[in-house]
Amino acid sequence: MPDVWNVSGLRDAQYGFTLLELLFVMFIVGLLVGLIAPRFGPRLDRMERLSQMQDLEDQIRQLPRRARLAGRNIELPKDLGMADLGDGAPALNVPQGWTLRFDPALLIAASGACSATSLAIAFPVADEAPARYAIADLSCELSPLAP
Repeated sequence: MPDVWNVSGLRDAQYGFTLLELLFVMFIVGLLVGLIAPRFGPRLDRMERLSQMQDLEDQIRQLPRRARLAGRNIELPKDLGMADLGDGAPALNVPQGWTLRFDPALLIAASGACSATSLAIAFPVADEAPARYAIADLSCELSPLAP
């Protein structure tokens, strides 16, 4: 870019971009975002569902500890509707639209021991198969089952 001299004879260098150049770049970036962003929608939904699933798994793993601290037995699904398990929080915070099915009911003693059961978690998305878990007797270990 050639140097520009002003009236007083001093050299003025031109720096920066013109408004037209900035608008053109913003148009190209907006066009690219508009073409690429819709592809990330399903991935974001899947990642959010995965995060909620991990949160629910953690809550289930914490139930024996919470039963010991509250000094009371917990029975799921009967106690799912309780607003306060004795520690100021509900038994499980289940995402809206999800359903939990325990077969047979999960019993957690005040000592923290569990009864063996299987758990199926159904999602509001119709095309996705329910997640299935086994909960071990006494140890309350949560392990995923093959679909």
